[in-house]
Amino acid sequence: MKCFDIHVHIFPDKIAARTVEMLGSHAKIAPTYDGSRAGLVASMERAGLAGALNCPIATKKEQVVSINEWAAAQNRWPVLSLGTIHPDTPEPAAVLASLKARGLPGIKLHPEYQQFTPDDPRLWPIGRACRDLGLVLLLHAGEDIGFDPPYHSSPEGVRHLVEEHPGLKLVAAHFGGWRLWDEVDRRLVGQPVYLDVSFIFGMLPDARIVEMARRHGVERVVYGSDAPWRSQADDLRYFLSLPFTVEEQERILWRNAAGL
Repeated sequence: MKCFDIHVHIFPDKIAARTVEMLGSHAKIAPTYDGSRAGLVASMERAGLAGALNCPIATKKEQVVSINEWAAAQNRWPVLSLGTIHPDTPEPAAVLASLKARGLPGIKLHPEYQQFTPDDPRLWPIGRACRDLGLVLLLHAGEDIGFDPPYHSSPEGVRHLVEEHPGLKLVAAHFGGWRLWDEVDRRLVGQPVYLDVSFIFGMLPDARIVEMARRHGVERVVYGSDAPWRSQADDLRYFLSLPFTVEEQERILWRNAAGL
């Protein structure tokens, strides 16, 4: 069965090892590879994954151009890459049009690293441009193990973003809101947003993962690991142990991401 991991992280070779060491130390979690593209490809081969999607983040608006140059160079099978943008980036629609012209499938945003909430008006031109261009917007959702509360992203804020931009290809990471899954159940289940399953196995009861996915609609659930912060091989084995049907597995592991 083919599998695409929609949520992974790599870094330029010259900074990859020290970046994952620093981030892992801060979050008190050991990375499962060295943060390089080669390290990711080796991890994918061990897990039996067909492809993966890199999710870079610009923590400052001044980083957007250089990160997108690097991301465009990484955007080749079996590792595709999103681009990035910052809420304070001038003329975001032009930046996003440039990303699409270069073949990048969308962007990653992170409310903690970039200091915004999903209902921040600075996101409206970004959301509109992504929707109009058909770009994916993959959003970190919920708490983050590397930050202290209060957190910027809530399921209510994600729903506001969805409602403000009907038709937006929005993926809310970590099943819609890491460790805020009761609120996800109330605010996001059934809404026109994709939920990825990254960094949730062993934290949310198995039966609830399956039940929420089915009520939300498995056609809007996508597989992701958040590697290197999770083992791709271990997470794929875990997913396959869940009581989804073969058809549901095929949708979540491959077909839904391919459609995006």
